[in-house]
Amino acid sequence: MEYAVNIEMLYPGIPFSDRIRRVKETGFEAIEFWGWHDKDIDDIVRICQENDVRVKAISATGGHSPCDREHQAECICWVEQTMKAAEKLGAKYIIMFPNHFTKEGCADFRNKYTKADGIAAITSLLMRLVPELEAAGITLLLEPLNNHGTDHGMSVTDTEEGAAIVRAVNSEHVRLLLDAFHMQLMHGNLWEHIRENLDIVPYIHLADVPGRHEAGTGEINFRYLLQMLKEKGYEGTICPEYFPQGDTDDSLYTWKQLFACNDQGCSS
Repeated sequence: MEYAVNIEMLYPGIPFSDRIRRVKETGFEAIEFWGWHDKDIDDIVRICQENDVRVKAISATGGHSPCDREHQAECICWVEQTMKAAEKLGAKYIIMFPNHFTKEGCADFRNKYTKADGIAAITSLLMRLVPELEAAGITLLLEPLNNHGTDHGMSVTDTEEGAAIVRAVNSEHVRLLLDAFHMQLMHGNLWEHIRENLDIVPYIHLADVPGRHEAGTGEINFRYLLQMLKEKGYEGTICPEYFPQGDTDDSLYTWKQLFACNDQGCSS
């Protein structure tokens, strides 16, 4: 297993480049973040090189939704731009959400399309992107999300729905990202859903429920999940994507301790 951390929600109020330095000081050597268009990519590349930090993934969701078949061309254009940013950053993964987000929550197309229509649109979009992804050597990760609160219009919320889309596309450069936080909110039974899809899941997000905070603040047994992944010989990326409940450094230490214990086979 390889470990990374999403720095988007960490160290609120400090410059983005300083977050990279801070997470490296806590022991993380790989990062991911969300949007790239509002960031100084050249500066991020420089800071990462200076601190020997790798960028694992960035978001490939822009101002249009993959589930909206009327704006497929705009989605493809955004993904193409994201691929160029990923190549510059050295990132091998880009992450796509089923729906894009607005200030009011996720874009809601339920009055426009059936659920089957949305899934068909996403599948078609991904199939069209495969040749470019393969040529660039970049893997697109489809991430099912929860539909709670203002995100009630999310079109793909279930692990098996996301897995079915990825299997239909049938390319090594389109894979599934599973997020324990969203999975627990939507259906639970985390390990069984992960285990059944390990062949198409190279990347897993972690955050506890409720609150989306660090491990130990909620109901998810991360020690068990990590142990089972280790027993299965999982070689993908494990990445906390969370809001620190308190001090960011303390929360990162919690994750690092959990990961180190799993790697070393600690009994408690």
